[in-house]
Amino acid sequence: MQLAYLPLLLVSCAVATPILNLPSILAGFTNAKISKSAGGEATCVSGVIPITATARNTKLLLPEPADQNAATQIFQDLTQIGSTLLVTTNGGPVTVTGTYKINARLCYPTNPTAQAKVHTLQLLTHGVGLDITYWDIAPGNSYVDTAVAAGYATLAYDRLGVGASDHPDPIQVVQSYTDVEIEHGLIQIVRAGLFGAAAFKNVVGVGHSYGSVIQVGVTSKYPKDLDAVILTGMSDTLIYLGSTILANNPAIARLNKPTEFSSLSNGYLVHDTPISVQLPFFRYPNFDINIFNAQYAAKQSYTLGQIFSIGGVMTPAPSFTGPIDVVLGQNDFPFCMGDCVAPVNRATAVKSAFYPAAGAGSQSYIVPNTGHNINAHLTAGQAFTQMIKFLQANNL
Repeated sequence: MQLAYLPLLLVSCAVATPILNLPSILAGFTNAKISKSAGGEATCVSGVIPITATARNTKLLLPEPADQNAATQIFQDLTQIGSTLLVTTNGGPVTVTGTYKINARLCYPTNPTAQAKVHTLQLLTHGVGLDITYWDIAPGNSYVDTAVAAGYATLAYDRLGVGASDHPDPIQVVQSYTDVEIEHGLIQIVRAGLFGAAAFKNVVGVGHSYGSVIQVGVTSKYPKDLDAVILTGMSDTLIYLGSTILANNPAIARLNKPTEFSSLSNGYLVHDTPISVQLPFFRYPNFDINIFNAQYAAKQSYTLGQIFSIGGVMTPAPSFTGPIDVVLGQNDFPFCMGDCVAPVNRATAVKSAFYPAAGAGSQSYIVPNTGHNINAHLTAGQAFTQMIKFLQANNL
């Protein structure tokens, strides 16, 4: 991994009330903007962070689908019984290097006194079909609000190929291996004190779904990067991935949502309909329909490259010794097929499967009557409370 750290660009920001030491909190961003979190607990700066990443990707012998019929056929071939598509499309390792603009949002307590006491940063990585806003959905459904109110800083970002971040080749470049290297690059910037108001004593990786898989990949390859990890919406297995792909009914993004994705190539995908989002990700009636509708309207892109490479980074991290916390909705579909406590507790199974040396302070939690997208459910606050208590119990 190499880092490209461009000169910071400080901008003038008009704010209604006195807040943070702006020159310091703006450090590391270009095109910076100031905003408040959904519930008002945090003052946040958003902007672009350039990351140069070198990843050992897989050369995929997979042509870009010519149209939706061709895209659908790829997923039929991938999920059918006895499929060999992952083998026949594997052209071996290939080194991919690039400098990518990553959209990120750093949030601190608004009060300068509280800000000065912050010593731990939570790095928030979202899942497939989502973006940076998953962590700050609405008052009561904002993990950013909860974390900042408890004295933490948060850094959420749009993964490569999502939202306001760059959208390079969706088959050969935007793969899980690249996602791991980009997060590693962000961590190095934070650790070096080149970002935000000051260097942080601790950095905690917090993921949701595919974002949790990326945390596993980081801790496997770079076990000293993070002091702890919180894995939400992820279990010990990918065996239900095929069912989830079919439930999502992947659609070519530029055809499905041309107002937003018309410039993207056909290797970029989105979940097709509201049913494609509710079936695998939401548990009725435990969510606000207005939040559900907003989540569907804001659906984001993902790539063929990520789908074909996810298994390559979800590997054990035997050298990671920090504590882990695994948080699953009881009715999670992608990682539990709707029941995370039978026949085994999928949350507790993660430690033995991926983190045999994890710290004694490790925990797990099943959020009752909750689907995959925990933050968007009425029970989100229960999950947030447990996550903060886990960090506090480990003096982070």
